[in-house]
Amino acid sequence: MKLRVMLLLSLLPLFASASMSITTNEHVSQALTPDVLRAQIGFEEESKSADGIKEHLNAIVASVKQFDPKGEVCHGGGYYLAPRYTYKDQKQIFNGYGGTLSFGCDFKSIDHYNALLAAIQKVKAQSVLINQSALTWEVSPKARNSTRLVMRTSLLQTATEQAVFFSKETKMQCEITAVAFEGTEPVQPIMMKSMLTRSNAPLKEASVSTEEPILHDETLSLSATVNYTCTNK
Repeated sequence: MKLRVMLLLSLLPLFASASMSITTNEHVSQALTPDVLRAQIGFEEESKSADGIKEHLNAIVASVKQFDPKGEVCHGGGYYLAPRYTYKDQKQIFNGYGGTLSFGCDFKSIDHYNALLAAIQKVKAQSVLINQSALTWEVSPKARNSTRLVMRTSLLQTATEQAVFFSKETKMQCEITAVAFEGTEPVQPIMMKSMLTRSNAPLKEASVSTEEPILHDETLSLSATVNYTCTNK
């Protein structure tokens, strides 16, 4: 892991020739490779029959559960069903029902993503529209937190080494008295906003596989203000 350290020294005598304080600003950064391919997949249907919509959406939910029985890839799956009306001459006209269903999924690869879509296409009714968001590569919370802990340990190690260095330079006994970590947002490449694409392929028509989006590393940064107190040995 590459470290970039910036030092800002402030030597403030507390007691003449007795002690001094030193403050440094430490900074460490780490490049992370995204490990999760994130997608939003939605479905919608309009019909005169509420039961027909339920049947079609339930088939999709069952397919996703079969593909991901432990719920490790996708979350969501609750659908919304409501009547649809239009108004003419101040009269309410019933037009049928509308149903929507959505999933948020984290895939390890584009092949995994395409496999789920292929499984859904086998059970999806022709009247059901698919809404697919733009795929994005992201760093998972687990990988981010693990890296942040490693960076914090490295930063504390740097601070400990600095205390030894200051002791030699000042010929005093220097110790760390306070460390204040400052969280920083990850630096990510600029991404276009997600756009939905709709597909209404017939049941027997094979869906076209989706290409993997371009992967960009993300830089995670961590800073801390470290206070040292040096006293005569």
